[in-house]
Amino acid sequence: MSIPSVMSLLQSLAAAFKAVASSDLAQEDRLKIAIVGEPKTGKSWLAATAPAPVLIFDFDDRAESLAGKAGLLVLRKPSMIDVETALSNAKARKNQKLENPRTFVFDSVTYMNRAMEEEIFRQAPDLARTIKVGSGLGMKLRKNWDTINGIQRYMEYLIAEFSPLGNIIFVFHEKNERDPTKSTPENTAYTGDITVDPQYLAKSLSLFNEVYRIKQDYSGKYEVQCKYTGAGDKFIASTTMLLDAKEAPNLTAMIAKHQKARAASPKV
Repeated sequence: MSIPSVMSLLQSLAAAFKAVASSDLAQEDRLKIAIVGEPKTGKSWLAATAPAPVLIFDFDDRAESLAGKAGLLVLRKPSMIDVETALSNAKARKNQKLENPRTFVFDSVTYMNRAMEEEIFRQAPDLARTIKVGSGLGMKLRKNWDTINGIQRYMEYLIAEFSPLGNIIFVFHEKNERDPTKSTPENTAYTGDITVDPQYLAKSLSLFNEVYRIKQDYSGKYEVQCKYTGAGDKFIASTTMLLDAKEAPNLTAMIAKHQKARAASPKV
């Protein structure tokens, strides 16, 4: 069939099945981005270059690094109850056809992990054990893998609930990937690859359309790895947008580059 015939058939089927033809989808309409990187490599700054207004859940309490940057709203050191309240407000505003933030940023998952753990312990106290530190201060630790399973489900829930409301960006600290098959209680073995911290949330990366790693090159210049090239890469980056393997750290510019390339390519 010719290209016009295929497009006509797709539109007809889309109407019949109440579906959307892939040619009408735009990757940049609802971005789901994971940003991975070492401390002090510009992860938060990169996230803040997303389409504004941007609401940042600042679990790391490092919003000063973004001082003076326009278009940002910062919720400092939020609890998961604060996140749930923001989610309810955003849903209500959407139902009322009011403006919402265009982008929601969770920075970082490493510290949000602790907030999720605290919320799980609040709801299910039996999952925690308490130890005394300092002058009688109690510290809650997880008893078993039920808490980790809960955190994994919590991540899936947040991604699913916030994604229909706008762009979502989750910022991860990176770490060397532990090899569970070779590690022992006495010695930790590593695969040589890079993963996220905590490692048990690595599988959540599959829920993001865009998985980027930001790093410094040999000259000290920041760059965003958008694709896995196989050429000695330690991290499997991926993108659904029309980008190069490495890009300058500016999400708005990256989106514009994709849109320009997409407009120049034929639609099928």
